[in-house]
Amino acid sequence: MHERQAPITPAQPADPPPPQTRVDNAVRAITDHIHGQSLKVGDKLPSEARFAEWLGVSRTVIREAFKSLSAMRIIEMRAGRRAQVCGFDGSVIALSLTHALRTEQINPQQLWDARRAVETRTVALAAIRRSDAEARRLLALVAQMHDCVDDLARMTEHDIAFHVAIAEASRNPLFPVLVAALTSAMRETNPMVWRQRRDDESRQEVVHAHEAIAQAIADGDPEAASNALARHFDLASQGLVMAGFN
Repeated sequence: MHERQAPITPAQPADPPPPQTRVDNAVRAITDHIHGQSLKVGDKLPSEARFAEWLGVSRTVIREAFKSLSAMRIIEMRAGRRAQVCGFDGSVIALSLTHALRTEQINPQQLWDARRAVETRTVALAAIRRSDAEARRLLALVAQMHDCVDDLARMTEHDIAFHVAIAEASRNPLFPVLVAALTSAMRETNPMVWRQRRDDESRQEVVHAHEAIAQAIADGDPEAASNALARHFDLASQGLVMAGFN
């Protein structure tokens, strides 16, 4: 006799996606308008009343849609003025990364790995494409770092400015946004690492690593710049390990 086969239970359907709200629909319609009309940074959008009329919704719905788009840095809103198209901005990415660090969804070592991948390219391009003024700025930032090794807040801001300046010198507009977003989280991680460097010599070692990068870029040597950056990140990774992040 053949054994009876157990009936096959149909797979349960996945939960349906949440329904689109009127605000969601308005957000999509407004972004479609921006793209469909080929609006550029700084161009003004139609008024809330006009969008409400077009979409057949209340001005409250449009106002909430505008607030959502403003939070995403797609549009910029100012009191007494019509909303306008916002420029490329990494602040939302930076906020998300900082949140991920604070809630332990990522750890500092993982953040450093991502930075290393991006900045390996930016330093090489900066060495090829930088202007004389940009080379001088990088060296000036290093000099400022030498003068504030005992001031963590100033050191961190100069450090962030240094890496963003390199990205700007790469001549790729995406890199400054990515690097600024990634390095902004240094405000969370730098205190942990800096506490492991208790004496002036070990802190100056970090500055010298930045100096080697700046000099290689000033010399127009992409290979030396990439090698100097690798040494810098190796040094930073050691600090993270000492701080308990493997």
